[in-house]
Amino acid sequence: MPVVHAIAARLRPDAEAELVAAATTAAGDLRAAPGVVASCVGLSSEQLAVVVWLPDATALEPFAASPAHMNLVMRGLAPLIEGMWSISIATDRQPPAEAPAAIWAFAVPEKAGVFEWQIRRQLEEIDTLPGIAWVGPTVEERERYRAGGVVLLSTEEAREFAGGFEGASMSALSLETAMTPALTDSVSP
Repeated sequence: MPVVHAIAARLRPDAEAELVAAATTAAGDLRAAPGVVASCVGLSSEQLAVVVWLPDATALEPFAASPAHMNLVMRGLAPLIEGMWSISIATDRQPPAEAPAAIWAFAVPEKAGVFEWQIRRQLEEIDTLPGIAWVGPTVEERERYRAGGVVLLSTEEAREFAGGFEGASMSALSLETAMTPALTDSVSP
């Protein structure tokens, strides 16, 4: 089953433009990391997000240990972020065929008193929002995040997306989220 790995980093307000540019380049370089089938990068003034699609869970370890991934995390992101989170989810949806205009990534943190049926319901709700969603349970670090996903949006869908939460019952869980415009020159479907 394909795996989607997303990294969302919250940029420091005083992050220097050249450091952000270097981190964005390092994020784009993940497309050449072992096992990567597709990737996309998003950047806003507050966040940098990168998403990669891998063929299956066995590709996670070689990807995570790759020089490209280590360069992004240690040299690209570490000097300019306030925090970050990442998820790896199993999904039966194949990688995207087209480059998105925007990326929304989310993670469902482990929280006492939240049941699996609530998480499944939340994932179903997210699947009804505008865009194409890759959602599912996490395949690693389940003690930190139980599920998550990525929604890729066209320009029109990105406008609709902000209002899309009104129809979805998103209040049940506290989500970690990142919303960024996609950088079309850093997309490799």
